[in-house]
Amino acid sequence: MSTLNIVILIILILVILLLSMLVISLNKEKIVKKEEVILPEEMHIPMPNAYGLSLPPKVDNISKIELLQIVKKIFNPFKYLDYKNKSIAELDKKEWHSWQISILLSMYKRDEEFFITDQEEYFHSILLNANENDIKSLMTSIIKKYKNYVESNKSKDELSKNYIWSNKDASIIFYFLANYKKYSR
Repeated sequence: MSTLNIVILIILILVILLLSMLVISLNKEKIVKKEEVILPEEMHIPMPNAYGLSLPPKVDNISKIELLQIVKKIFNPFKYLDYKNKSIAELDKKEWHSWQISILLSMYKRDEEFFITDQEEYFHSILLNANENDIKSLMTSIIKKYKNYVESNKSKDELSKNYIWSNKDASIIFYFLANYKKYSR
C-alpha cells in the first residue's frame, strides 16, 4: 500500500469516528430532553374552565355579598356532617342537588375564593393528600358534568329536586374554592 492510501484510510477512519461521536452525542441530548418532558411531576393541568358555564339567572344575579352568605349557609351543615371521616361509599352518595352546586360554582365563575381555616378538620384525606393536578382534574370533571346534566333554565324548585351530586362532588368544590387561587399563581 502506498503512503497516500494509508493517509487517506486514516483520515477516513477519523472522519467516521468523529461522525459516530457526533451522532451519539446528539442522541444523548434527545434522550435527555424527552425524559425531561415526560416526567409526571412537571406535567401541568390548566385551571378548570368556568367560561361559558351557564348558571340559573337567579344565581347569576345574586350580589357578591349575598352569594358569600349563601355559600356560608351551605357550608355550615357540610362542616357538621363530618365528611372527613366518611367511607368512600358514603362520599359517593348523591345527597346534593343542582341548585346548591349552582351556587357553589357561581363562586368560582366569579373568581371568588371561599376561605376555610383548618381544612384538615373538614376534608377527607383523599382531598388533603391529592396534588394540585388531581384537584384541577376533579373540578374540571364536575364542571363538565354540570354542563352536560344541569338545565340551568329550570327554576330553583326544579333544580332543588335534582339530586345528582355526591358528597364527594360537594367536598371537591369546597376544597377547590378554598385553594384554587394558590393553583393559579
